Formats: sequence, structure tokens, C-alpha cells
Amino acid sequence: MKKLLVLLALAVFLSSSLFIISGCTTLTGETAGQKIDDSEITAKINGKIIGDSELHYLKINVDTFEGHVTLTGTVPSKAAQDKLVSLAKNTTGVKDVKTNLVIKP
Repeated sequence: MKKLLVLLALAVFLSSSLFIISGCTTLTGETAGQKIDDSEITAKINGKIIGDSELHYLKINVDTFEGHVTLTGTVPSKAAQDKLVSLAKNTTGVKDVKTNLVIKP
């Protein structure tokens, strides 16, 4: 009986250790820390867009995954597209920026 309890305790310990060692990753493969960092990056970029007098009216979707930013939406000019990419690239934590922006004057 004592041996059974020891084996049961060991099994519980090992299974809980695996959960902790895995870093509590989500189904997307991100840890909680990465999710927060990505959310902060997205919020910073959205704040820059809203704070810019030339861009604030645009509906731009900003997605961030592990520091990689994707911009999606419609812009009126190449200059607006370049400015959005520049704002995103110059945000702390951004590794690279992919643009899915469509230019429609």
C-alpha cells in the first residue's frame, strides 16, 4: 500500500512538473509573457496611429505574434503606407513588419 501511494505521489509530481516546465504555453504556442508583450506592441502601434493627425482616421488592423507585426487595411497613398510601416518598425519590441495594406486613393 505504501509503495502504491509513493508511485501515485510521484505520478502527480511528474505530471505537474511537466505543466510548469512547458512554460504554460497556449494553443497558439505563445507563453503568457509573449501574449502580453505582443498585446503591448499592438497597443503602442495603435496609439501611434491614433495620435498621428494624418493617419488617425484610417481603419488599420495591427496583428502581432512574437514581435512580428502585420498591418492590414486600406490607405489613400504610398506615403501613408510608408508612414504606417515606419511607425510600426520604430516601436520597441518589433522584429519585423509585414504589410497587407492596399492603396486606394
